[in-house]
Amino acid sequence: MTGAIREGPKSRAVSLALLALVCAFAFIGRCVNTSDGAEVVSESLGLLVQGHPGFGRVPPANDSRPSPAPAHSKYGPFASLVTLPALAPAWLLRRAVGPVGLDALAALTWSLGAALAGLAFGRLVRALRTSATGPWEAALVGGTFLWPYAADSFVEPFAAAGLAAGAALIVSGRPALWAAVPWAAACLLKPILWVTVPIFLLALVVDARRTRSVSFLLPAAGVFTGALCVQGLGNLATYGSLFETGYGSEVLRFTTPLGDGLFGLLLSPGKSVFLYAPVVAVGLLGLERAARPAKILCAVAPLVLLVAVARWWSWEGGTAWGPRHLLPVLPLLAAPAALVSLGVVRAAFAAGMLLNLPGVLISSGSWDDYAERLRPRAGAVSWPSAGPVRVATIPALSPIVGHAWLALRNVGGIELPRMWLEPGGVEGVPPPSAAESISPWFLRRGMRLPAISPVIPRLLVRSAAGYIARGEDALAVPWAREAFRLAPADPDAARLLEYLEREARAP
Repeated sequence: MTGAIREGPKSRAVSLALLALVCAFAFIGRCVNTSDGAEVVSESLGLLVQGHPGFGRVPPANDSRPSPAPAHSKYGPFASLVTLPALAPAWLLRRAVGPVGLDALAALTWSLGAALAGLAFGRLVRALRTSATGPWEAALVGGTFLWPYAADSFVEPFAAAGLAAGAALIVSGRPALWAAVPWAAACLLKPILWVTVPIFLLALVVDARRTRSVSFLLPAAGVFTGALCVQGLGNLATYGSLFETGYGSEVLRFTTPLGDGLFGLLLSPGKSVFLYAPVVAVGLLGLERAARPAKILCAVAPLVLLVAVARWWSWEGGTAWGPRHLLPVLPLLAAPAALVSLGVVRAAFAAGMLLNLPGVLISSGSWDDYAERLRPRAGAVSWPSAGPVRVATIPALSPIVGHAWLALRNVGGIELPRMWLEPGGVEGVPPPSAAESISPWFLRRGMRLPAISPVIPRLLVRSAAGYIARGEDALAVPWAREAFRLAPADPDAARLLEYLEREARAP
């Protein structure tokens, strides 16, 4: 490493502008495009509509309880907080901007998550190599599988920002107390990340710059202890139990054979972290030159998470681009690349940009829905029945292949052979059209595709209907009223509000 080189204001401004440009390129303008995001945003809307978290989930058909407790997001009490910086101001302006504007402003949540992950990565890179300059932030977002998450409604980018910020503070020699705060915040967002806390403390122990007295660990340990208490109290308030994180029995379903999970996350054609983020391989090369605390944070912490995720029943992360469950440690894995030749790093980021661009152009759900309905020819060895595992493990159905094929077809007008049908497979549905699959807002406008309908009015309607189905009409009223005010032309919103008002007048 060479001595520190201060990055000039102009260079820094260019780096930040590139980061904003990369995030804006992926922007779709829809607040929610995943089931995860629908739950998280619905919980946030509860605070704005009814003054407390919770929403009217439609009860299952076999639910015979007369008045079940209001539903909460399975993703915990803290995930919904990340949407409020964008959603709350947008909600205050909802009369002026309408449902489309409200959705677009709330969708900035996901752009912010990707940008924060990029910014924290830049800080970590400069802590590892004080002479580092250039647009590292934009490179991480645009050159890895983080890029599509600037539009996809998942909270993992925020967790990635927390871990990277904590690591940057440790590597740069800042007080352990400061470093523990963002790391603990990431754990509150994604409880599985608590398995990395012992590694964080180990990195402090081996840091030769810090005192050998045990007392220097106490501030960090105090932060994590406090965060655990906050986690428990949040669980208790939300789900009625200190130890219920929202996932129920899923949280202990570590049923995948370790070898299968490791192969899928490291080498499979649909979820390999090296395929979706080539810079990670370069980062492993740079570990040798890193200081001991950085080696532990950038190698051991991701390794612990990798083993845990590989054993979980949904190791592939469902319908999402790349290995979603490894996204929180992506900046840690990639940062040591700053200690390798810049030519190699640029090549890795460029390759990553080419591989991940189809994931930005085409929404992940459109390809997965098509691939999950494909049927192999009669007599052939059956494909995995679970859709996410199918697209993760069959090379011809890899999202990288599928999204590239759809991008050429729906954006470029180039119809290539359907390789996955050559062995005799049968389509369950036609491939998605341009209107059904193209994601970026600017591209849809340029191609004069139909505008994407806003989601928030539908979330309001769904919650109102859920409360009615639970026999809690009084709780449904504010949701139906807000849905009608926001989208008076929505027939469901009008019908629900009319029903509730009629019931209220009935003797």
